[in-house]
Amino acid sequence: MMNYSNFNQVLSDLQIQNHSIEDIRQKIVTVCGVSYASQDARHVALDGLQCDIGACGNWIRALMSLKGLAQEKYGNNWDEEYRNLIGTGLTSSKAEDLMLDYLRNTLTTKVHFKIENLFNNILTALSASPNRRGFWHISDTMLQQAGIPTTGREKDILTVLANLRNSFHTNGMHSNNSLTVDIDGIRFEFCKGKRVECASWKHIVVIIGANISVLESVLFSKRVASLKNEIPDAFAAGNP
Repeated sequence: MMNYSNFNQVLSDLQIQNHSIEDIRQKIVTVCGVSYASQDARHVALDGLQCDIGACGNWIRALMSLKGLAQEKYGNNWDEEYRNLIGTGLTSSKAEDLMLDYLRNTLTTKVHFKIENLFNNILTALSASPNRRGFWHISDTMLQQAGIPTTGREKDILTVLANLRNSFHTNGMHSNNSLTVDIDGIRFEFCKGKRVECASWKHIVVIIGANISVLESVLFSKRVASLKNEIPDAFAAGNP
């Protein structure tokens, strides 16, 4: 399926992803002995991902519910009343597109930032650091520490999400080398110097789900899972 036919499918997949993250958190408690309620960087990052995914789903549901209520209450005049409730002078379809695109782009960015921060915290706990700055080098070092190849599927998955995030720096253009990756039957194609055209809801939900799978592989690799003490997260610890 190349795209969703309605937003109920988006909401369903987002909910599944949050359940997957919850399973990882429970496994961290069991395998690593780290309290669920602790400020361990693993729980902090995964809780943050759950919050971002959940909030995105809640906003989608709220907008769709508002539209349904307007249609039910105002009959043939629902569109005008719906636009009044939203507070827009645009057409309802244009307003929805803008609002939903904002959610999609924000979710992409926040998920990637949380993964990057988690990797940095884990690498610090392992006394390992990349030779150079940037997510490419951070992810390479993280995969190496986890005993995962840096040229396989996991690296591709991390790179695709990074490319989507990085395209915001250039207003939707891809400025790095061209790349084509197929993930779970969905093609992600980035052409250097061209617009990014692989950022639909289906693309975003698929790549987030794939990154959750990579996180699980990293977190329960032998070296990382051996970190039984709480991994610090500076923000969660309240450091200035």
